[in-house]
Amino acid sequence: MDQAGTAVGFSVLDLGALVMGSAIALTHVLRIMREDLSSGGWIMICLVFVGVTLTAAGPFVFLARRFVRREPGYPRIGDWLWALLGIPWLACAVLKSATPGSESRYEPLFATTLSVSLAIVCMTALAVVWSTWVMVPPEQAARLETGPWTNRVGLIVAIAWPLQCGLGMIVLS
Repeated sequence: MDQAGTAVGFSVLDLGALVMGSAIALTHVLRIMREDLSSGGWIMICLVFVGVTLTAAGPFVFLARRFVRREPGYPRIGDWLWALLGIPWLACAVLKSATPGSESRYEPLFATTLSVSLAIVCMTALAVVWSTWVMVPPEQAARLETGPWTNRVGLIVAIAWPLQCGLGMIVLS
């Protein structure tokens, strides 16, 4: 519990959200994993898997904490950003699993959807981070409290938005 009396710890619902994020990540990296990879390639694909898992878990953590746990003071800005950044990975995983896997004519649709949606949410995250912490006086930026771990993870994912672009390029390669 934090000073306000709200639960800030990791729960079983959060673990379930991470499992859902890993399922989403697996749909994105499975094709790459089936190729003949070197040991460096396996390390890279494992890092991509962890990055996509963490990002794709955002919408699931958001829904679980917003509608199931109903914590007071939730969501904060980091929670919103984490959910927003996970939506392209979730939507494209649904698109990829709904289209036939062997036909290459659906690959441009997947690539375009992932590229455009990642660009939109990354620029939105950049604008929110910029307007919240950079374009304000230092006193106002210092007053923003960190909150639960989900807010901190969301802020880290949002600040590291270029990694999302890099993950997208690796998945599309």
